[in-house]
Amino acid sequence: MLDVYSLFLDTLAAQCGIKGGESILICCSGGLDSMVLTYLMARASSEFGLRLGILHVDHGIRGDASRRDAMFVKDVSMRLSIPFFLEVLNLGNNVPNLEEHARLGRYRAITRCMRDNKFRYAATGHTMDDQAETLIFRLVRGSGLRGMDGIHFKREDGIIRPLLGLTREQISSYARENDIDHVEDETNRDTHFARNLIRHEVIPLMKRINPGVIASTARFANVAREENQVLETMAGELIEDAAELDWGIIKVFNLEGILKRPPAVVKRFVIGVVSDLLAEARGIDSIQVGMIMDVVNGKRSAHNIKRLIRVTRWKNTVVFHAAGPRPFYTLEVRAPGDIYVKEINRTLGVEFKEGEKGPVTIRSWLPGDMMEGRKVSQILYSMGVMSPLRQFWPVIVSRGKVIGMAGMDSERANMVFK
Repeated sequence: MLDVYSLFLDTLAAQCGIKGGESILICCSGGLDSMVLTYLMARASSEFGLRLGILHVDHGIRGDASRRDAMFVKDVSMRLSIPFFLEVLNLGNNVPNLEEHARLGRYRAITRCMRDNKFRYAATGHTMDDQAETLIFRLVRGSGLRGMDGIHFKREDGIIRPLLGLTREQISSYARENDIDHVEDETNRDTHFARNLIRHEVIPLMKRINPGVIASTARFANVAREENQVLETMAGELIEDAAELDWGIIKVFNLEGILKRPPAVVKRFVIGVVSDLLAEARGIDSIQVGMIMDVVNGKRSAHNIKRLIRVTRWKNTVVFHAAGPRPFYTLEVRAPGDIYVKEINRTLGVEFKEGEKGPVTIRSWLPGDMMEGRKVSQILYSMGVMSPLRQFWPVIVSRGKVIGMAGMDSERANMVFK
């Protein structure tokens, strides 16, 4: 018979990297998986010398039932003598794409509780079944290999999944053998939600083809993760090798080096650059990747992503940059000195002349800007600033007029890159 506790300890150490003396926040909904996780962590705490806490996130969707679950988890934490934390989201039932909003809100709450209470890790109750459901969901949505590496045992932000090597059936057996009680969330049976439909209808059908489908999908995720890491490494090298300019919100890459690489690496390069600009680790879907690849390969001149990012070809380069309302950045400067502009990741040395005093504004160039009787666009052209970069170029504005710009002497203000 499988020793669930021994496997849990092995996973905690080998896959999650937990050593003695760590602080771990247990994320507990009150459901079966999270309750087994809670009792396993409590049992392991003496062996590992862990400082534990229990967090319950009330999404605010189920009214009295939500409050019942919160009290249930609180009572368990008191019996186990583990500090209890409660986060209430108040999402309601009318939120569009409720599953995704709940997921994002839950992880924000976890991160906040970790930070405020100085927990290094947070453990969730994801099992091998959750891995299978995730892979099927992503496959149906058209995910590439990057998405098919599934749920990870450990994330960079400190989220760990110590139950990921166990099936829900094994978890259920352990709960029965150890009299671990739990609460049922009735919404988990609502097949209007995609994951519930996969859990209750799709996977049972798949088990008729292969009864071991849960374990086989987990093995597939492991293979995909290993191959994905190779592609990520190659794409990272391409980003570094092909980079011609990186101003944070605009990145320019040499096409010659890109087009020599295998298409799979170039696609991963595209995903990495766009994910960085969007600040969205989950990346973009395969349709968007295909559109950008058309730009890279010269089949189209440009493509917009979510109205936030624009990808274009310019001469022998491909340019990724922020889109949307201008100016792209604005900050007030009250005195001369070194000013860091985070959006373009540049430090500017500002100097006032002829008695000019702050406050002034540093912002990106806008169409129609004039300085000392000349169009700023013409000045940028004469300075040899590449066309895609001009809209992000920093200028100094005082009382509605441009009085200086980076790299250009002015009668009233100077601004240079440091």
